[in-house]
Amino acid sequence: MQNRKLVDRFGRTKTYLRVSVTDRCNFKCVYCMPEGGIEKFQRDDILSFEEIEKIVCSVIPIGIEKVRLTGGEPLLRQGLPELVASLKKIDQLQQVSLTTNGALLAKYSDQLKQAGLDSINISLDTLNPERFERITQTPFFLQTMEGIEAALAAGFPLKINVVPLKGTTLEDVLDLIQFAIQHQIEIRFIEFMPLCGSGWSPEKVLPIPMIRSWVEEHFDLQSIERGREVAESYKIAGTQAQVGFIASLSEPFCSTCNRLRLSSNGKIRPCLFSTLEFDLLKKLRDGASTEEIQNIFLWGAWNKPEGHPYRKMKIPSSEKTSSSEGALIRNIGG
Repeated sequence: MQNRKLVDRFGRTKTYLRVSVTDRCNFKCVYCMPEGGIEKFQRDDILSFEEIEKIVCSVIPIGIEKVRLTGGEPLLRQGLPELVASLKKIDQLQQVSLTTNGALLAKYSDQLKQAGLDSINISLDTLNPERFERITQTPFFLQTMEGIEAALAAGFPLKINVVPLKGTTLEDVLDLIQFAIQHQIEIRFIEFMPLCGSGWSPEKVLPIPMIRSWVEEHFDLQSIERGREVAESYKIAGTQAQVGFIASLSEPFCSTCNRLRLSSNGKIRPCLFSTLEFDLLKKLRDGASTEEIQNIFLWGAWNKPEGHPYRKMKIPSSEKTSSSEGALIRNIGG
């Protein structure tokens, strides 16, 4: 840690900070929200925009180059475009991006563009309105589609994030890829991951290698150099679209991970899957200096585990799941 750079014990450098701006969400996705819900933070326990800006300014000199704003649902945080505009003024911060469910994006898309936001990832697990409602447990399908249209009209580079579950069909996958081709964007299939305790079980996982094999049967994929990206991405030949695969369980990529996470209540988490965290909020409000903030991040980065605890888990065989299977898993409905 003497070189004052965000490097862990395994030689991986951290350049990417995911900042959660709220723990609230207007969706209750079955693959994310535990049945009993989550205990919400008190308002006073949430980082202010000024505190987030101070933190980001502090970690730029020790290696952070990109910031992604997440939640919960980040657009529920009032004034988010103002935070984006403030972050974009920070020297040497190369990129500010956003991950959203899209339901409020039509309202804020133009403001975010004016603020300088670089790109947006939008969650969209299906193009079927009824299935959308079962998965998200909301009636916001039209609002999400309007949000995507607004973001495209504003000129944002977009990626669509899909979490396929056991029971997802070939037709579901092909419809989503055709949507990506139509709009000349990237669509990414993300393996169902154990991030919310009781909301996860390995029997619901549809392994990403199976999804990739389905896509390869129907499209000519041209490999794109991965670098340190979490997605293994391909250009779809003859189109301007791309498809990506994120297989955190079946094909872990921990050895190249360059990410740290800052929770909305001021905890530094070295690994998205880990319960290990380092409290920054109290020290920040006690008047921590830039150097003290950096030291907490340096210590957090140094203690990043070699890999997430599920990377050696055996995923149930997908041999019995055919590409024409039509029934959804029980907690999504028929």
